[in-house]
Amino acid sequence: MDDSLRKLQLAELDLLKEFDLVCKEHGILYFAMGGTLLGAIRHQGFIPWDDDIDIGIPRPEYDRLEVILSDEKYRYLQYRSFHVDSGYNRYFARIESPKVKVIRRDKSVPETSNAWIDIFPLDAMPNNKILRCLHKYRVLMLRAEYRISDYEHLVDTTKKNRPLAERIVLAAGKHKIFRKIFRTRKCLFKLEKTLKKYDYHHTDYLVNAMGAWSFKEMFRKEHYGNGTLYCFEDMKILGPDNYDFVLKQMYGDYMTPPQKNEDMNHHKLEVVIDFAEKI
Repeated sequence: MDDSLRKLQLAELDLLKEFDLVCKEHGILYFAMGGTLLGAIRHQGFIPWDDDIDIGIPRPEYDRLEVILSDEKYRYLQYRSFHVDSGYNRYFARIESPKVKVIRRDKSVPETSNAWIDIFPLDAMPNNKILRCLHKYRVLMLRAEYRISDYEHLVDTTKKNRPLAERIVLAAGKHKIFRKIFRTRKCLFKLEKTLKKYDYHHTDYLVNAMGAWSFKEMFRKEHYGNGTLYCFEDMKILGPDNYDFVLKQMYGDYMTPPQKNEDMNHHKLEVVIDFAEKI
């Protein structure tokens, strides 16, 4: 493993430990998501080539966490969301560590950022199949508008094998005339209003609509359950009770690692680390 990538992972692991303590202190339920869950199950830690940590939190707890982490006593976690930071343009929240800085080259404009953990809200989907389908496409439309609004910073230009509809929408985003139609802050609040339309406590389905997998991360609540502890590096983290169902839906044969050079770099980008501060 590249030494710089491992140092990034260890900085993120330190963040995860601090985050886990805050969640335990305040009774916040969270779940390891995506590659983080896969890493816990298949590697008992990071996937060797993975460069981030993804956490999902039920919407009511997600909103409560923002209030908690806005307190001065937790400023060391450097919590960021578009609610509390007007310069932050992502829908989902992050906590960051200045110990390691990363230059991401997967967007049109290179971005320098701190080591981070992504925190996604798990939002309610209607139980009725027709309403669920309509809500899904409404969210996808608003998500596309949002990404077009700040194409240079939000669209992974290295991602391959996108669906045709997605390729058409993102091709439009390359042209400034389309980007001028949308305003990122307005798009963020429209997205939030739509994602929070259905009451979390009166639905059987949850989705991480703003994650990389979009509606492939829609599951019944029973698959998440109350959370089960799984080994992750030198700690234990919460993940869905039925991890097998979740990972099969997302990855298929998830216990078989990809072939060499196939998805061996999570973001298909060059990562440059500044070791100004030792970790």
